[in-house]
Formats: sequence, C-alpha cells, structure tokens
Amino acid sequence: MTKRGVQGCPRYCNNCTLDCTCEQCGYCHSCQTSTAYSVGGVNHCWRHTCTGPDSKTGSNTEKDSLSVGKFLRETSDRFAQFCVSEVYTIKIGEEKQYFIHSEALRQTSPVMKKHIELEMKEKNSKTIEFKDIVDNDIAFTLFIQFSYFGTYGYDDREKEDALHVHALVYVFAEKFEVLELKSLALKKATLLCSKAITDKSATSLIKVLQFILPETVPIIYNSTYDPNTGKYPSTMTEAAEGGVISIPTTSRDGFRMLLAKFAAHNIDSLRRNESFMSVLQEQPAFSADVLLFTGASTGFKTDGKGSLEF
Repeated sequence: MTKRGVQGCPRYCNNCTLDCTCEQCGYCHSCQTSTAYSVGGVNHCWRHTCTGPDSKTGSNTEKDSLSVGKFLRETSDRFAQFCVSEVYTIKIGEEKQYFIHSEALRQTSPVMKKHIELEMKEKNSKTIEFKDIVDNDIAFTLFIQFSYFGTYGYDDREKEDALHVHALVYVFAEKFEVLELKSLALKKATLLCSKAITDKSATSLIKVLQFILPETVPIIYNSTYDPNTGKYPSTMTEAAEGGVISIPTTSRDGFRMLLAKFAAHNIDSLRRNESFMSVLQEQPAFSADVLLFTGASTGFKTDGKGSLEF
C-alpha cells in the first residue's frame, strides 16, 4: 500500500524517506523513531504519544512514559485474570485459528461467553468454530486485540483501507454485542473523516477516503439496521411546553450518518466517481441519507469525544 510522505512536505522524514512526521507526536510512524517502540514493540496501539490521553502536555519522552504507564496500570488486573483461565482454540473459516484465554472472551463479548459455556456443557473440547458467523479475520484479529488491551491499533495515516477496516470492526462488534468496541470503531472512523475535512493539509487523506468509501458503504448498510432511514438525526429532545409531551430524539445509526455526511460534504468530487455513483443506485437508503446533508450549512464538526455534531 502507498504510504504517506511527499518530499515537498515540511514534515517529510529524511531518515526513512517514506513518510512525514506525525503532526501530533512529532515522530515518524514509518521509521519508528519513538522511544515507545523500544518499550512496547511495534504492534502495540500505544506506541505513539498521539494515541494516548497525555498527548497535549509535557515533552515527548514524558508523554511516552505516561502513556505506557497508564496502559500498564489499566490492563495489569485484567491480564492477571486472563492468564489463569483456560486457553480456547478459535477457528475462523477453514485455515485460520487463534489461541485465546477464555476469560478474555467472556469479559468482552456476551455472544462469545454463550459459545464458551455451550462448548463446555456439550463437548468440553475447548475449540469453537466460526465458519459462517465471522466474515472477516481482520476484524476478528482487532477484536482479540481489544479483548486483551481495551483498544485496538490500526494506523489510520499509513493504511489506505483504515475506514473500511473500522467499518468491519463496527459490524463485528454489533454482531457479537461488544458495545465498547462498536463505539471505539465509530470514534476512530469519525476522527479520521474529521481530520480529512478540517485539516487543509490532509489532501491525500481525503482522496484515499473518497476512494475507499464505495467499498465501505455496503458493509455498513447491509449489516446494520436503522428504522429511521432518510430522517435527520436530532441531538436534543424538544422541550415540552404547556404540559405537552416532548418530541423524542430521532435515533440514527452513527456509522451510517458518518458515511452519509462525509459523502455529502464531498459530493462535488464524488459524483465523478463511477464506483460511488453505482453505490448510490445499489443502496437507496444511503442515497436518502446523503440527501439529508447535501447543501446543509452545519459543516463537519465533532463534539471532542469522537462523535458527530448535527
């Protein structure tokens, strides 16, 4: 996949000549110059200070230390419980299999918990097969990461399919009733789209998102249910006057709204994309949602917690 990094960029990394240094933590994500790498390894989601809660204060060294320390404090108790539980073999499809502590699965997903209890009652083989239930092994891998660490890492700035993957995780989380993971996937996707729109220097990111959007829409619209399709979401309940019952908030699926609003915001360029126009024809619910935001003056804003403001 094509990495970020343009030689004309003032943040271009001359060390690896592959990337630009991160606007938030100041390190290059490609050549891995952050001290956090030497502490936690390249696969840890907290390897950069920009992913941690302490990214806006202190020096880079201090922020690395705080992020790693906070992560260890929050996960040490969970790891202690996981390590004394039995290890289950999870088979995905015909070839993929994973070995996971049963307690990590029990505490994360009610659906997984039921499968484990059923397996123990009927077979006691400590093997669970998900041949038809799990559609994508990438989403399952990130679910495992979330089960152990309470988050998952998928570098939005290096991987062109990040929005697509967040959608897969979102759908997986809904199917397995992991509400925190579902919220996290939506937050990551929202922050990614928000950055592409609000950061004037992120021209390459917005092109990547427009390219991957037609592949992402069917994942969400074919796998989620929203009875209020085509209705504008309200963020507040209208106040009751004179004893009249107030009008309740219109509940909408967050990821559907994110894709629709992003598409509407970029409709001038997207309508020249044949794949996008095909999706509009194939997904009438998506088309109706896009119309809600086309020409709207609300802009593309988040509330600081990773959720869209309407």
